[in-house]
Amino acid sequence: MPRDRPSGFLRGLRDLVLLISRVILALILIGRGWRRWQGDGLERQVGYLTKYGVPYAEYAAWGSIILELVGGVFLLVGALTPLIALGLVIEQALIIAWTKWWKGPWLNGPGGDGFEYTAITLALAMVFLVFGAGRVAVDGLFRRDPRDRRPSYDEYDAP
Repeated sequence: MPRDRPSGFLRGLRDLVLLISRVILALILIGRGWRRWQGDGLERQVGYLTKYGVPYAEYAAWGSIILELVGGVFLLVGALTPLIALGLVIEQALIIAWTKWWKGPWLNGPGGDGFEYTAITLALAMVFLVFGAGRVAVDGLFRRDPRDRRPSYDEYDAP
């Protein structure tokens, strides 16, 4: 008879891998968002987006900075993970479409600054969108497995 749930070892391993991946992505996002905000400066980010014809470049720059800083902190603790992951999927897809697609996939290729790093971030965000944060996360505190449901008070007295 096939199992519909992974074994305890595989569940634990999956949660460990999700935790490690989530923390690494969160730290990268926080660092990248901080650099865009404080290091390079907002003006440089807006100029970069304007150069590629991104509509509403100032709003896009602020949106990406906020998503990366706040979203990174939320990912670090595992809160609202699918929502943050959805935002990252949209952000990374737009970055590829607007600023990187024509440069090719390789970061150090002939066009330079290709989309391989952005594609990896997109793929990892899709993993969190589908699988969530894992059990070692704040999200897990608010989720209940319907198979673990306890009978209500009325069900104890049912004939």
